[in-house]
Amino acid sequence: MFTVEGGTLDAADDLGAKLRARSYDAVVGIGGGKTIDVAKYAATRRGLPMVSVATSLANDGIASPVASLITAGLKGSYGVHIPIAVIVDLDFVESGPERHNRAGIGDVISNISALADWELARQVRGEPVDGLAASLARMGAEAVLSHPGHMGDDVFVTVLAEALISSGLAMAVCGTSRPSSGGCHEIMHAVDALFPGTSSHGELAGLGALFCTYLRDDRQRFAQMSACLDRHNLPRTPAEVGLTDDQFVEAVQYAPQTRPDRYTILEHLAMTPAETRGRLGDYTDALRDRLG
Repeated sequence: MFTVEGGTLDAADDLGAKLRARSYDAVVGIGGGKTIDVAKYAATRRGLPMVSVATSLANDGIASPVASLITAGLKGSYGVHIPIAVIVDLDFVESGPERHNRAGIGDVISNISALADWELARQVRGEPVDGLAASLARMGAEAVLSHPGHMGDDVFVTVLAEALISSGLAMAVCGTSRPSSGGCHEIMHAVDALFPGTSSHGELAGLGALFCTYLRDDRQRFAQMSACLDRHNLPRTPAEVGLTDDQFVEAVQYAPQTRPDRYTILEHLAMTPAETRGRLGDYTDALRDRLG
């Protein structure tokens, strides 16, 4: 058994070196997202099958073909083989930090925004959309969005786990993170780059998705997503993740640079800083009106 420290590229390379020291049939990663990502990367480099044993449900990395690893202080995304199996111990998950697990809800429902961005890219740039991948990503997101349960409910935790796995499979099916990553994740990556340590992957993805949905003027989806995030005590405003409005505007402006090849609502609108600040004010007002 090997213990890995932190979700860094160095840690993954170190694990890979240990795997080269003798013959192994497979790699079993037991832990949270950072540990799973390190194990996925090291197993891929060694050409070994990997089993994911998830102790938390913070994001879809438990089953995705992507490893998010930190190098030189910045988080990068690396293509990897998906796990051949995913095991989730519901009792272990439910006994873990609730805020950590709730973050997975934000990551799952961000698929709805990501899929809307994918459809926008199809309409504007003729980008092909993989129907099976889109269906897998949407199925889990819709299930979590409408489920009335909470993290102490076995049924809800099972739905969340299945949704995160479906999200990972969606990416594997089409060979891209498109079905689960749009403007929402561009904002998340921008916050990570500009203001590291601000919040978790899932919390930022949920916040980014809600803001992008507002920019799309999709009021029905905005209401549904806002209600879901509120129900699970997930952040919906920059202040709730410790960002000032100016910092959030800076992140939104920087966001397209994190995925230069991706077309989302952010690239489509191409807002100036002043326009972004104005839309953020309108967004905050819309949330306040809903709270009544």
